[in-house]
Amino acid sequence: MRTAVRSKRIYAEDGLKDGWLIYENGTITGIADKLDSCGQVLDHSDKRIIPGLFDTHNHGVFGYLLRCGQEGETTPTIRGFLKGTASFGISNIFPTCTYDMISSVRRMMDRENDGSKIVGIHVEGPWLNRVGERGIPVPWPEVSVKTAEKMVADGGSKLMLVAASPEIDGIVPVLEYFISNGVMLAFAHSDLKYKEASSAIEKYYSVATHLGNAMTGMHHRDIGALGACLLDDSMDYEVICDGVHICFEMLKIYFRVQDYSRFMVISDNSGMAGLPPGGYAGWQPDQIYIVEPDGRIHTETGRISGSSKSILQGVRNLVEVLGIPIETALRMASLQPCKKYGLDRTKGSLKAGKCADFVVIDDDYSVLETYSEGRKVYDSSVDIDLVNHEFVKTSKRQ
Repeated sequence: MRTAVRSKRIYAEDGLKDGWLIYENGTITGIADKLDSCGQVLDHSDKRIIPGLFDTHNHGVFGYLLRCGQEGETTPTIRGFLKGTASFGISNIFPTCTYDMISSVRRMMDRENDGSKIVGIHVEGPWLNRVGERGIPVPWPEVSVKTAEKMVADGGSKLMLVAASPEIDGIVPVLEYFISNGVMLAFAHSDLKYKEASSAIEKYYSVATHLGNAMTGMHHRDIGALGACLLDDSMDYEVICDGVHICFEMLKIYFRVQDYSRFMVISDNSGMAGLPPGGYAGWQPDQIYIVEPDGRIHTETGRISGSSKSILQGVRNLVEVLGIPIETALRMASLQPCKKYGLDRTKGSLKAGKCADFVVIDDDYSVLETYSEGRKVYDSSVDIDLVNHEFVKTSKRQ
């Protein structure tokens, strides 16, 4: 059915429009300033229509954690996750799952889901080294090409990105195997200083995982892994803009060193995102994760562990705090990641011929409706309670 969405503020690829976004069979057919006959008209004239957001780094929401489990357990978990991310304005997503859950996520790609559309798979780890600010080492499993082979076999062509630390003993054959099979690599969780980090980036990496977090920072005598990433002119950068992971002054430095087009806004949501404040047994059963009233998530040791803020809230910070044009911020959360992963021919912006992926938001950046390929996958007036109450019941500790 041919549908027209009315809005005075449609953030199209070629600029702000006052008119009708028209789509049919899941594809945008045009953005018109006048409307002839149409099968269905949706009036959002006082709201904003933005491109569907694309989150390439998201571990879970509302108590739905993308960790290993049996098929009977993971199917409702993934469905709940996709519905929850749709409520954040995400039309397209890379679920960021544990390496032993790849096959479950891959199977869900072939099914119709009432939520964000899975367009690829991201695995952060399992080989990560960064000790971090609190000086608490985290062990990793045996480094094995066989594990990498199984990851590629489980994900097929849909395994798009693997994050790994370059300094781990025996990791080079693993990195080379992923690259030879078309999997992009993300520089992540590293204690390397500038020289060694720069050499590894040049050889293997095209993405920086949550730039600035879980990597050695910049110092005037050695600019560390962060400096190595920022000075590299071939990689693109994930960036968390929640105001917690990266201070706004550092974001200003990022954007002065590299062009906006090199950045992809991510959420790095954990499974506790969207839950009431308190302590939860989460990603690792022997670890308690604290959700603060302001949304910050950390372990009992104080180590930040993912974010509870959506990428749309990150967009809001870029616009309202840093004064970046909303069109630029939206590209960083939609079109830029689509370009990075080869999806921009059909996704990432509002333009005739592309998928009808769009979000209706109000002036407070609240999501009212989310559409993926013309299907409404979230409606704030209907989808009221998206929390995994079983998780809360069994995992809440305080």
